[in-house]
Amino acid sequence: MDNRTPCPICRTPNVAHAGAGTNTSEIHCPRCGRFQIQGLAETQLMNSPPAFPPQHLLSGLCRNMWEILGEKPLITVDLFKSWADLDKVAKIAVPRDNDVATKSGYLLKYLRRHSKTIAETVTLTPSELAVGFCANKSELLFCLRYLTDKGLIEEDATPARKGQPGGGLAYRLLPAGWAALDTATPPAQPLAVVALALDKDNDPLWAQGFAAGIQAAGYTAVRIENKEYGNKITDDLIVDLRRCSIIVADVTGQPPLAYFEAGLALGLGKPVFWTCEEAEARDKKLWLDTRQVVVTPWARDKPEDFARRIAKRIEAALGRP
Repeated sequence: MDNRTPCPICRTPNVAHAGAGTNTSEIHCPRCGRFQIQGLAETQLMNSPPAFPPQHLLSGLCRNMWEILGEKPLITVDLFKSWADLDKVAKIAVPRDNDVATKSGYLLKYLRRHSKTIAETVTLTPSELAVGFCANKSELLFCLRYLTDKGLIEEDATPARKGQPGGGLAYRLLPAGWAALDTATPPAQPLAVVALALDKDNDPLWAQGFAAGIQAAGYTAVRIENKEYGNKITDDLIVDLRRCSIIVADVTGQPPLAYFEAGLALGLGKPVFWTCEEAEARDKKLWLDTRQVVVTPWARDKPEDFARRIAKRIEAALGRP
């Protein structure tokens, strides 16, 4: 039997609310889609909303998992802890708030799903805020303008379509939008997380040494220290380390963070490749026992030589991905 109550996520009134097992309900919301929620999580959302995740991101996760995968996610209080816990449950990419490209990508795919013909106009109502993980109409318009400026969509500004009742917006895919969606995306290279402390982001040691060598071995190199985190740093580190295939830990100067990241990666079963400035490695200034691990040394004035050696080291251990 259905009850009619507000959606605990977006507060849309009068949504379908039915039992789905012991202490679990199923909710059908025009904005959030279909999802299941445990009683404790529903009580917390209704009475004392958690600081994390933001309502619009949780709403977007539920809506897109239902529309894209046909799955009803189960909302529990565990999702309210951190990005790491949220990403464990999510079977789709949950964009961070400044990730315009990913949010816009979800909107582009929504337009394709709802276009019965290649020239059809699709109306976006306030309920479609969740499709693009958008917090409000201004953010939705920003993402739509991003797609418009790229020549992928256009607004239907005809008097019959512009300013739809209820705040709707009318857009259609352009030929470039259809082409972008239909173009097969080549598989992304596996990720290599690099723990490396440098004074300058444009240091040749990074671009011509670490990044070039890792790329030559078949991986995409990402420096953890180069990223801007908007959340608890430890949680984001764990998410990055879970997603990566390997980690390269540079222990020059004995940075505690490099050892922390390497230990965490080993605990997750990720291969770790150790590097160090050649003078420190030669003088045995490392905390780790170099008799048990291979340390690939580098010289600041020979980044290309280091790139060749780290690439060979990774390929010797793992082969080509």
